[in-house]
Amino acid sequence: MEYEEIIPKKELKKNGNTDICIRFASKAFNTNEKNQITDISEKGIQEIIKNVYNGDYKSLYLSLDPDGETDGGRYFIMESDSTWISLEIVDEINKVCYSSFNTDYMDSEEESPIKCSDGQSVILKKYTMHNRKLAAECVEWFIRTGRHYPGMEWLKSCW
Repeated sequence: MEYEEIIPKKELKKNGNTDICIRFASKAFNTNEKNQITDISEKGIQEIIKNVYNGDYKSLYLSLDPDGETDGGRYFIMESDSTWISLEIVDEINKVCYSSFNTDYMDSEEESPIKCSDGQSVILKKYTMHNRKLAAECVEWFIRTGRHYPGMEWLKSCW
């Protein structure tokens, strides 16, 4: 059984956490060596966040697994183009997914113009957003906590 619910954003205090939870990063939704981001030090993390904010990364895959595996773990996917952004955090253990969403398209099956890094996936407009600064904040929060950013509303889907 699948259901969806909107998780409201919460007021939050500045996250002082400087930990790095991710163990794998890639500029595409795959573990291909040519797309892998090998520097996940603090300096490398700042570079990832800057590239998301500036729109230099069209895709980003972050995993808590050191091999980038998706089976049974938690991972983050960003796909975007010049204006459309899709964020998704999948937690396979708890069978839950947190997605960005667009209230203007919630009842629509219209496809976004985003070309996904896997070459085949299609992202509906209802799972998109347009705020790069907020997307970068979500990326940093996941990097440091392995969780969805509470300062944004998310569409939670369970299966």
